[in-house]
Parts: sequence; structure tokens; C-alpha cells
Amino acid sequence: MNRYGQLASDLSRNHRPVAYSQIPDPQRFFEIEGDKIALDVTNLRDELLGPPRINENLDDYRQRGYQALATAEELILADHHLFQPETAGSTDEDWEDDADLKSRYRLLAEINAVIHQAT
Repeated sequence: MNRYGQLASDLSRNHRPVAYSQIPDPQRFFEIEGDKIALDVTNLRDELLGPPRINENLDDYRQRGYQALATAEELILADHHLFQPETAGSTDEDWEDDADLKSRYRLLAEINAVIHQAT
């Protein structure tokens, strides 16, 4: 397993336990995902790096390559589904901290109470 697969495995095991528990063969799954991530990172790095610039020496090109790799890793990992937080089971909104929303819910509750009293 490459480092991207190991990183995804560790993160999933520690921060996405429900999703991790549903993977039948985690070792194989993260080996495959790690290879896919590595390919995505390499492709984006190459795109960001481009060809050597006119009069660019090897050290400068290599330095740009390291910078392109770091940028590619950051972009790919930030958007990859395995690095997203696990969603909570509840879809209820936390409206207690929103005064406007809390006021609207209170108004709706009062309207419901009036409707139920009338029936």
C-alpha cells in the first residue's frame, strides 16, 4: 500500500469509523484507492509543472516540480471523498444558534398551535 492509501486508511479508521467498518477488505480497498490517488496527483503535478522553461536549469525545474507536487497533493486530497468528514446520521439543522431562524420556528409553532386549537 502506498502512502496515499495508508493515509486514507488511517484517516478513515480514526475519523470515519462507520464508513470504514462497511469496507469488506480494507487492505485491498485502500491499496486500490492509494494507486488511484497517486495517479491523480502525478497527472495534476505534471499539468501544473509543464515543460522546462527557457533558460531554466535543472535545479530550478526540480524545485518547481516539488512545488507542483505539493500543490497537486493538496488539491487532490482536499477534494477526495475519502478525506471528507463523515456525515452525522441526523439531518436536523442546528437552529438554536441562529436568532432569525429560531424566531421563524417559534412563529411557525405558534401558527400550528392556533390551527390545532381551531380544529
